[in-house]
Amino acid sequence: MSGSLALLLIGVPSEAETVDEVVNGLQEKYEKLESFSAEFDQIFLSRVLQMKESGIVMMKKPGKMYWEYQQPTSKFFVADGQRSYFYVPRDRQVIVSELDLSEIQTPLLFLLGKGNIQENFHIELEVKEEALEPVNTLVKLVPKQPQGEFSFLILEVNSSTFLIRRLVVVEPIGNRNEYILSNFKENIAIPDKQFDFKVPAGVELLSY
Repeated sequence: MSGSLALLLIGVPSEAETVDEVVNGLQEKYEKLESFSAEFDQIFLSRVLQMKESGIVMMKKPGKMYWEYQQPTSKFFVADGQRSYFYVPRDRQVIVSELDLSEIQTPLLFLLGKGNIQENFHIELEVKEEALEPVNTLVKLVPKQPQGEFSFLILEVNSSTFLIRRLVVVEPIGNRNEYILSNFKENIAIPDKQFDFKVPAGVELLSY
C-alpha cells in the first residue's frame, strides 16, 4: 500500500482540527496557570535597527509582572496590578503608569491568561515562520477588532505542554518584537513583594 493511499484510507487531521486543539489547549493552560518564572530573550527588529536583550521574567495573577533586563543594559519593568514602573538605572528615571487590566490590550497579558483567543482573534496556522523546535506549533492571531499596538501576533506553542515558547508582536508599521521563553517554571510561589517596586532615591519620576 502506498503512503498516499494509506493516508487517504486512515485520514489525517485537518488544519482546523490542529489549530483548534492547540488553541483550546493553550487557553486552558493559561487560565489555570497562576504564576510562572522564565528566562527570556527579546529581539526587536525594524527596517533600521536590530537589538537583542535578555533577562528574567516572573508573572503572577492578577496582573503582576516583573521583567528584569540583564543584558546588554540593566532595566526593570514591574507591574503590581494597579500601576506599572519602568526603570533604567543609568538614566536615573522611573516612568509610572496606571494599569487598568480591563482596558489595556498588551499582548504580554496573554501570559497571564487575559482574554479569550477564539473570541478575540482570527486564528490560522503560521507557515512562513520556522519553529524553534519540531514539537512546537506556530499559530497566527489577527485581532477581530483593530489594535493600535499590533497588527497580529505569532505564538509558538509546545504541542505537548501547551506552553508558549515564543511570542512575536508585529506592529502596524512593520516593527517586530520577539520574546523567546526558556527554563519555564509553572505555578511557583512568588511573594507579592517581588512586584512591590520601590522608587530609588534621587531619580526623576514621570507619570503617565
